[in-house]
Amino acid sequence: MRLRIAALAATTLALAGAAPAAARTHYVVRYGDTLTAIARDHGVGLRRLARANHRPVNGILRAGSALVIPGRASGGGTYTVRWGDTLSGIGARFGVSVDALARANGISARGLLLAGSTLHLPAGANGGGGGGASPAMGGTYVVRPGDSLWGIAARFGVGMHRLARANHLRVHGILLAGITLRVPSGHAPAQSPLDQWSVPASINAWSAHYGVDASLARAVAWQESGFHTNILSPAGAWGPMQILPGTWTYVEDVLIGHSVPHTGDGDVRIGVAFLHHLIGAFGGNEARAVAAYYQGERSVRVRGVLPETRWYVRNVLALRGRV
Repeated sequence: MRLRIAALAATTLALAGAAPAAARTHYVVRYGDTLTAIARDHGVGLRRLARANHRPVNGILRAGSALVIPGRASGGGTYTVRWGDTLSGIGARFGVSVDALARANGISARGLLLAGSTLHLPAGANGGGGGGASPAMGGTYVVRPGDSLWGIAARFGVGMHRLARANHLRVHGILLAGITLRVPSGHAPAQSPLDQWSVPASINAWSAHYGVDASLARAVAWQESGFHTNILSPAGAWGPMQILPGTWTYVEDVLIGHSVPHTGDGDVRIGVAFLHHLIGAFGGNEARAVAAYYQGERSVRVRGVLPETRWYVRNVLALRGRV
C-alpha cells in the first residue's frame, strides 16, 4: 500500500511540474479529505471536479487514490459558497445572470449548492457587495436553511435577544426557512460569521463525505444539542452530536481507523460517521437508524424501539428540512 501511494505521489509531482498553470494536474487523496475541501483548496467547482473524476459529489474518497484537478477557467475570479447561498443570490451580488453562472461551472441553474464548494465567476462579474440594505440600516431578512438566530444577529450587528424580541421569538427556538424577520438597526460586524466554522456547515461537509442526507444529520444534531458546541450531558455525551465516550472510541477504532480531534468539527464527524454506519446496519431504514442513535443499536435489535425513542424519532423526522 505504501509503495502504491508513493508511486501515485511521484506521478502527481511529475504531472504537476510539467503542466502549465491552466492545465490539468493531479492530487493524491489523504486520509480525511473530502471532495468539497479539495475543490475549495484548488479553486475549482465541486461538480466540475466530480465530473472530471467520474465520481458522485457525495462519494467517499479512498486515501492514496489520485484525482484529476481540472485547470482553472479564465473569468472574473472565484467565490466560495456559504451556507444558504443560492445561484440567484450570488448572481445578483456579482452582477451576472444565473444562466451565465451555471454555464461557467457546468451545473444546473436549479441545482443545489454545497457550502464550501468553489464557483467560477464569469468574465465581467463585479466585486459584489452584500446586496440589499446596509446592516446598520436594519430592515428585513428571509430565513434560509441552516440559519440560526445567532448567525443572523451577528451578520447584522444586533443583539440576539433584541432580534428575538423584535420578532416575538424564543432565543433558542426553531427558525423556519422562508419566514421573514424584522431586523432592528445595528452596526455591521467586522467579519461575517458565515466566513467562520459553524455546526451546520460542518454537518454539510461531513454528510457529503460519508454519503448521509445532510438534512437528516442536521435534524439529529438539532434534537441533540440545538447546534450548541460546548454542551455536556449528565451521561457524558458531548458536542453538537452528543457523542458518548464509548461511541467516540468505537467510531475511531472501528469505523474511521484513526483518532479524531476532540473539537466541534471532530464531534460532528464522529456523529455523522456513526449515523452512516447505523443507516447501513438497518438496511437503509433511516427511522430505525435514528432510533438506534438514541437508544443504542443492540438495544433496538433486542428490545425493539422503546416509547421514549419513538418520541425522539418523531421529533427528528419532523425537524428534517426545517433546520
